[in-house]
Amino acid sequence: MNSKSLKRSLEDDLTCSTCQELFKDPVTLKCGHNFCRECVHEYWKTTSPSCPNCRAESAASDLMTNCTLRNIAETYKKEVQKMKEQSEYICSQHGELLQLYCLVDQEVICAICLTSRKHEDHKCLPIEEAAQELKEELKTSVKYLQDAQRKAAEVKEKCRVSLKNIQDQTEKTEKQIIEDFVKLRQFLRREEKNLLADLKKEKEEKEWKMRAMEKRIEQDLTSVSKTVKDIQQKIDEENRVFFKTHKSLIENKNIAKCDSMFPHCEDGKKQFQLVSLLYIVIDKQLNKGRREGDSRGEKGGPKVTVTLDPNTAASRLTLSEDLTAVTCGSTKKNLPDNPERFDPNVSVLGSVGFTSGRHSWVVDVRNKTAWNLGVTKESANRKGCLTLIPECGYWIIQLRNGTVGFPTEGRLRPLKPADIPKKVLVSLDYEAGKVSFYNADNMSCMYTFTDKFTEKIFPYFNPYFNSTSTNGDPLRICP
Repeated sequence: MNSKSLKRSLEDDLTCSTCQELFKDPVTLKCGHNFCRECVHEYWKTTSPSCPNCRAESAASDLMTNCTLRNIAETYKKEVQKMKEQSEYICSQHGELLQLYCLVDQEVICAICLTSRKHEDHKCLPIEEAAQELKEELKTSVKYLQDAQRKAAEVKEKCRVSLKNIQDQTEKTEKQIIEDFVKLRQFLRREEKNLLADLKKEKEEKEWKMRAMEKRIEQDLTSVSKTVKDIQQKIDEENRVFFKTHKSLIENKNIAKCDSMFPHCEDGKKQFQLVSLLYIVIDKQLNKGRREGDSRGEKGGPKVTVTLDPNTAASRLTLSEDLTAVTCGSTKKNLPDNPERFDPNVSVLGSVGFTSGRHSWVVDVRNKTAWNLGVTKESANRKGCLTLIPECGYWIIQLRNGTVGFPTEGRLRPLKPADIPKKVLVSLDYEAGKVSFYNADNMSCMYTFTDKFTEKIFPYFNPYFNSTSTNGDPLRICP
C-alpha cells in the first residue's frame, strides 16, 4: 500500500460517519461504534437513543470519551496542516524543496529545475538573497508612495485652507455689502425726507405769496372797476356838464396804459415760474460731480472703482476692510500659498483686470517714503525675486530714497520733474498700449510706457517694507 492509500485509509478511520468530518470529542457507544459527541446528541433528538450505524440500543450513560481516538485525530490534523504548509515550498514537478529564484522567469525553482532546459543559462539566486533584493525594491517603492502620500496630504491641507479662506472672504465681503447697502438705504431715506420737507416748505411759501398777491390784485381790481364806472358815467353826461369835470379825467386818461396800475402783476409772472430751486441745486451738484470726474479723466480716461484682491496679497500685507488700503507689516501671516499670491514680494493686485478700453484710478501716497505703482499682466511671475520691468510683464514707477523713477535692469531711472506727488493717477489705455502716470494734484504727466497688450492687465500696488519705521502709512485708493 502506498503512502496516499495509507493516508486515505487512516483518514477514513478517523472520520465520523454522521458528519463526515474528522472526530471532534469522539465517544464510544456500548456497541463499540465511535461518533462525535455532538453528532450523537443531535441524532438522539430525532429518534430513540440507539447507535446511528447498527441501531443497537444505548443511553447517555453509555457514552464514553475515547481519549486515544481523540489524540490520534488531533495529531493527524496537525500533520495534515503541516504537510499543506510544506507543500507550498515543494516543487510540484520534482518534489524537491524550492530553494532558488530565477531572475529571468521570475519564479521560485528547485535545484533540479536549475539543470533543466527551461532554466538553462538563466541567472538564479538563493531565495534569501532574491527576497532581500525584492524587499529593498519594495522599500524604495514604499518610500516613493509615502512621499507622494505626504505631498498629497499637504496639497489637501492647502486646499482646505484655501477653501476656508475663500469662505471667510466671501462671508466678510457679503457682510460688507449688506452693511453698505443698509447705510445707503438709510441715507436715501434721509435725503428723501429732507427733499420732501424742503419741497413742502417751498410750496407753502409760494402758496402764501400767491394768495397775498391774489388778495392785493382783487383790491386793485375793485378800485379799477369803480374808476371805470365813474368814467363811464362822466362820458354819458351832457357836454357842458362833462367839461366841468373833464380836467380830473384828463389827468387820469393814460391810466389804462400805465404799467403801475397793477404793481403786483410782474411779481405774479415771476411767481408763476414754479421751478423748484431745490432740484436746480441738486442738478448743479450732480453736474459738478460729473464735470470733476470728466476733468480728472480727460488725460487718464474714465475713472474706475478699484478694490484689492486678498487672494494675491503677500503674507506680510494687511488690507483694510473695504479693500481700498494696504500696509506692510513685519511678520508673515499663515496664508495658503496659492498661485495668485505674491511671495516674498510685498505686492497685491486689483480685483478686476482689463482687456479693453481706457481706465484710470488715483492712489494716495502721501507720507510714504517708498512704494511701487502701476499695472501687470495676468501671466507675470509672482514668486521669488521679481524683475519689475515691461519685458517681465510689469509697467510700474516707484519711490526710493526721495526719488520717483521707473526700474530698469540694475538701477532706478529718475523722472522729471523730481517733485514727489501726494497722489498718483494711473491711466491705462489698452488699445493704444499705454500706461501713464500723472501727479493727480496738477495733472502733470510724469511718465508714459508704450507697449502692446495681449492679455488681461491688472492694477498693481506695493506699499514696500517699513524697515526704518518711516514707511508705515498705507497706500490708499481714492474713491
